[in-house]
Amino acid sequence: MKKTHAWFSGLATACMIAFGAGPAHAQSGEPVVIYQAFQSIQYLPLYVAIDKGLFAKNGLAVQKVTAGSGAAGVAAVIGGHADFSLQDPMTAMLANLKGASLVNVANVVAGVPVWVITPKDSKVKTVGDLAGTSVATALPPSTSTYLLQRLIAEQKLANVKMNTVQIGTELAPVSAGRSDAAALYMPQVETGLAQGYRIVYAFPKAYPGGYAFSTIDTLSSTTKGKPKMVAAFVKSIGEAEAIIQGSHGTAKEVARAEFPSLDPKIVDSAVQRLIDQNIYAATPDISEQAFRNALALQESIGNIKPGAITYANGVDNSFAAAVSKTSTASK
Repeated sequence: MKKTHAWFSGLATACMIAFGAGPAHAQSGEPVVIYQAFQSIQYLPLYVAIDKGLFAKNGLAVQKVTAGSGAAGVAAVIGGHADFSLQDPMTAMLANLKGASLVNVANVVAGVPVWVITPKDSKVKTVGDLAGTSVATALPPSTSTYLLQRLIAEQKLANVKMNTVQIGTELAPVSAGRSDAAALYMPQVETGLAQGYRIVYAFPKAYPGGYAFSTIDTLSSTTKGKPKMVAAFVKSIGEAEAIIQGSHGTAKEVARAEFPSLDPKIVDSAVQRLIDQNIYAATPDISEQAFRNALALQESIGNIKPGAITYANGVDNSFAAAVSKTSTASK
């Protein structure tokens, strides 16, 4: 662990010295468009790669577009409007079942960034106490809601009402007394904790082998037709992930710049928790276990039939593996 941390710190320092600490400005390079599902603090590796000039250093002029949903991002790639998209990898796999040919090439969110929280004076003290309560959660399709559904089934929690609301507003029903708990993402979790809420259940701890929660995908034809461009993109993501692991201060600085309307203390605490609980991918590698964990959820709710999607046909890890190999050799 010490050697790994030292490497992260060394690479992070090198990147910061080489490319400066300020926001990246538009530079010449091969034009690349990436659609992200949402502007999300969970997607910080992408923002670090842009803001710290890592894409530009690797010869790419990257334009980030917010799609509004994972499905819209994937559709942009399929339609040729984007080179890459960033969202739940299973969204791309569902498109493949309908005839698309997409592969996931880099991990960005490697753990489950979902927590169930309740007010400090709530009768709900443990996950078992959720029986007979109302839990606010995002309108499906949302991984947080699917995870909550599976948790309820696995724990055999009776009479749990899911109060589905627009994503990002899950705290409102609890504050208004219409729900007893909320299943939600960052930074809403830290907002609740700052108001005295307590964590009742932490999904990150339920998947110690990792979870491919959000990945970069592209067309299979792009990996074959533009391998140098894909390699440069994945390399940049890997360098950004190393900066996050090696320089928490830099990670928080970029996050504050990307979310200027949020309380800086909330942003900082959200980033720190995401780092501490291994939510941000340490490298762009997508492990088979992490991919299978994400796939198993979709299979459990009936969205994907067992065997229809596999690691072999859903992931091209060659670009990420090359980044890891080069990084290891440079230690």
